[in-house]
Amino acid sequence: MATESMGWEDWPLQVSEPAGRDLRAALARGTGPAGRAGALIAAAEAAAVLGGRSLRALPAEAEVVRAVLPVTLPQLLVPGLSLAAVEPLVGYFPQLVRGFAAETVDQAGLAAAVLGADLPPEPAEPVPARGGCSAVQALPALLRTLPGRGAPKPVLDGANALLAAGDELHRRMAETRSVADPAARALAEAYGTLYAGAASLHLWAAHADARAAHPLWTQAGWLQAALTELAVRLSGQLGEPIPYALEALDGRRYGALLVLAARTHAPLTPFGRPAPQRPGAERTSG
Repeated sequence: MATESMGWEDWPLQVSEPAGRDLRAALARGTGPAGRAGALIAAAEAAAVLGGRSLRALPAEAEVVRAVLPVTLPQLLVPGLSLAAVEPLVGYFPQLVRGFAAETVDQAGLAAAVLGADLPPEPAEPVPARGGCSAVQALPALLRTLPGRGAPKPVLDGANALLAAGDELHRRMAETRSVADPAARALAEAYGTLYAGAASLHLWAAHADARAAHPLWTQAGWLQAALTELAVRLSGQLGEPIPYALEALDGRRYGALLVLAARTHAPLTPFGRPAPQRPGAERTSG
């Protein structure tokens, strides 16, 4: 299968290089900060990978994706966006609400974006937006398949919490008429968080078997950490209670995986290349 032969270098990296620097700085502060920072970077990478491919695989959704990504990626790493940054996405709220309610999905296009294979060229001219956002609208169906894919319980819990928050988010989006609405910015940012969670789940579900031997993918380590951080962030953006026990939020488990990756010069992000070894530095033995 094509996905099984892909090497780390084949992923279309969009945020990995600065992410590696940020993670090395976080590692110096301990495994907890490193784990939480690494989880958000992993989610941002998933969104960047799926979003970038969707511009070609889902041309009728490209304009929506172009509105989603500038909201998703910055606020995962540095919260706080201007109204101008969220205005295009808010304009698509009615379409996104309808698509989510109907679970409207371009199955073939989404599959191509997730697998990253046989992507058509990006259209020379913009295609009128229709259909909403398949990655998010496919979440209910994807969650129904997770138990059969062997997803660990923390993944199931995190995915269900994400979807529950997504239901509430779309209910509020339906009541938001313009970017002038006081709730518009927070809801747009919340949609970006939901998109990152959807992208993480889609990419894990498609590539988990092929990546099982890589440390950050073992037992869905990066996905568990990402879903926890995203569900917590989404709850905050909606003003809802945190859906996890506080002891689950310290990030130390995922941080320990990142420590091991750093020591062995393995990739520091699930979609990244190995960290370069400094000239003259000795390889740590494990």
